[in-house]
Amino acid sequence: MTRNIFLKNYKDFIQCAIKLNETVKRQGLLSLENEIENLDDENFKQGLRFAIDGIGPEIIDEIYSNIIEFEKDEHLRQLKIIQKRTVLGIQKGENTHILYLVLNSYANLSPEEKDEIESSIFYDTSDEYSDQQETEDLILRSKIYP
Repeated sequence: MTRNIFLKNYKDFIQCAIKLNETVKRQGLLSLENEIENLDDENFKQGLRFAIDGIGPEIIDEIYSNIIEFEKDEHLRQLKIIQKRTVLGIQKGENTHILYLVLNSYANLSPEEKDEIESSIFYDTSDEYSDQQETEDLILRSKIYP
């Protein structure tokens, strides 16, 4: 996988991760049962199913770590690490802003790439989960704590 394909996949994934995390924050973990059926990635779906079923984070971590260990492609491995961290963050009920910043720290994004992702995620007016003040706070925090 090339860096450009990774960035596109990461951008799509982070949008999904933020939406799922916001759903969990508002409606609880069980609300993901129907949402995850539309996801394409089987490993991510399985991780979220484990979280919904109450499987402990140590088991989820072990399973993902084993999958990651065998991944040869550097960019796919990076995406799987990000997926693992997303599942564990969603399971924990982590603050969406913190989850976003942590996931970005795994992606090794340039300032321009961060800006592009932030503008596509947080300035999309069709996103029912975005709140203008929350968005501005997140952007400010990400610039203060890169």
